Amino acid sequence: MTNLKFLLFTGISTTINHYFNGPPRTSWNLKYHLNWAIMKSILENTAAATVEQVQKDTSRSEPAPAGVLINECKINNKYRHEAQVHLDKILKPYEHVLNTEWKDLKDDGIASEWVHVHNDEWEKREIRKTILYLHGGGYYFCNKGAYRNITGVLAEKANARVLAIDYRLAPQNQFPAALQDALAAYLYLLNPPKDAGFEPLNPKNIVISGDSAGGGLSLALGLAIRDAGLPQCAGINCWSPWVDLTHSCPSMLDDECIDSIPKFTRGFIHAESQVLSEYKEKAASLTAKIKNLSPKIWHDSFIRPDITIQLYAPNEGLAIPYVSPMLAESLGDLPPLLLTAGDDERLRDEIIYFAHRSAEPNKYKGPSYNAGKFEKSPFQTPTNTTLEVYEEMIHVFQLMDHESTTKSHERTVEFINTVTNSINESLPPSSYNYINIKGESSPLKEHHKKVLKWENVGIVPSITRNLKEKTLKSYHESHEIVSDSRIKYKL
Repeated sequence: MTNLKFLLFTGISTTINHYFNGPPRTSWNLKYHLNWAIMKSILENTAAATVEQVQKDTSRSEPAPAGVLINECKINNKYRHEAQVHLDKILKPYEHVLNTEWKDLKDDGIASEWVHVHNDEWEKREIRKTILYLHGGGYYFCNKGAYRNITGVLAEKANARVLAIDYRLAPQNQFPAALQDALAAYLYLLNPPKDAGFEPLNPKNIVISGDSAGGGLSLALGLAIRDAGLPQCAGINCWSPWVDLTHSCPSMLDDECIDSIPKFTRGFIHAESQVLSEYKEKAASLTAKIKNLSPKIWHDSFIRPDITIQLYAPNEGLAIPYVSPMLAESLGDLPPLLLTAGDDERLRDEIIYFAHRSAEPNKYKGPSYNAGKFEKSPFQTPTNTTLEVYEEMIHVFQLMDHESTTKSHERTVEFINTVTNSINESLPPSSYNYINIKGESSPLKEHHKKVLKWENVGIVPSITRNLKEKTLKSYHESHEIVSDSRIKYKL
């Protein structure tokens, strides 16, 4: 009943505020305003829920949209083993800060699903457009089924088939488990088993796509494919990709940002549980083990006693390029990229910085503690990158009804169609665009360019230390919400 009271209170107060004081941004209608208010309240108060509870509440599958078919499948563990061979090589410089549990497979494969429209005759086409979709959720919640409204839209509008997977989630499965699963899915598309129902795909027919953490994982997968010398896909499309797990860019702490994601002022907090306790114990053990080991691949700002910065990877591993792609030694030689951000989202600056580093790798060379490493990289050719920052939009605004959502879907489909074109002569040069609420494109605004001169890239900002007690007290005094099956956690 408490959850219903919370939803009712939030709905009534937001509606009154919308009509008497106006929405936070002029283009927001009441529905958008309500969705933002509910999501913002949930994310500000997740500390009262356990990791297990959040995972349970976000693992429910949505029904397929009208006219969209879902075919469940499982990717055999042999593809994980193949992916492990490649990851062992490229992760060699970082193995001393990683545990090996990701190699211990506890299931019989990767649960996956094909999403497509009825009678698409995909198998008969010369260009079998395929989207490998990696869902968001901070690397620790949500699943493929929760994203059917998104994967269904992509399948229908792009006239493609979408393969969505349930990659292993943190903190039970630490990095690089999710990356191993994503790479396994890509290898599965390139060389499927005989009973898969489709012939091996040309990598130039494949677009890797994802949102938030799934967007960051998509770019990490692109780096892994490049670094392992595997055939590259046609392109990578990301909505609000999370590319900097150090939270180092200014928009993460910007008071003028009205995103549903709260400011980064503390480490990762959830109510104590068995899963969280086990993770903290392993993290502490790893910290003690590697304290005096070399090479030192972490910055001093990463070492925060008793503070867990992320659930996905240990503090000491945050600068690994496949964890925080923005911090890679080079972002050159990647397939064409379409990166989308909201002007009012906290991840805006890191997405802008990533886009400039990929399109102009000789000019933007990453964090200060990686000085000199770019010059030694074999990947210095600029990546064809299209950046789009949408006015008045928040994190992964494509999940909500708005004119900008329609525009972004159109641009995404246009990108997919362009990069999978067998001739591929119409690919425009790299660009950085600002899209206003009318859908009109212009150069980035001056405030978007401030991050390009930011001196603390890849450095964890200061974190307040009055952590759990204050957060939980505030939580219980406000609404005591823990979970609600009707609320979607999609980050």
